[in-house]
Amino acid sequence: MTDSEKLDLILEKVIVLGVQVVEVDEKVVGIDNKVKKLDNKVTVLDNKVVELDNKVILLDNKVVELDKRVIGLERDMKYVKTDVMSLDRNVEFILDEVERVHSILNKHTSDKTVHTA
Repeated sequence: MTDSEKLDLILEKVIVLGVQVVEVDEKVVGIDNKVKKLDNKVTVLDNKVVELDNKVILLDNKVVELDKRVIGLERDMKYVKTDVMSLDRNVEFILDEVERVHSILNKHTSDKTVHTA
């Protein structure tokens, strides 16, 4: 093989390598564009995660407030139950007294010897 043939072969390989470098460069540009798009999506997702974190913090605060209210309501219910039991006893006492008075009244109204005003 002559030097001229060798040089032609080298030039052909350089041209092939140049085409391959252009193809690789185009692929790299395409990959860069995809990476930029993915980076933008990750940024959007990061922002959404921050928003969700803030909402979770607010919800946690509201849960704490609700827990406090529930504890207060449970305490109040104990007092209400105590009051209801006390009222039940008072109602029974009052009914017994009404029956006693009614019995006395019936006895007096049936006795004709008693003076009525």
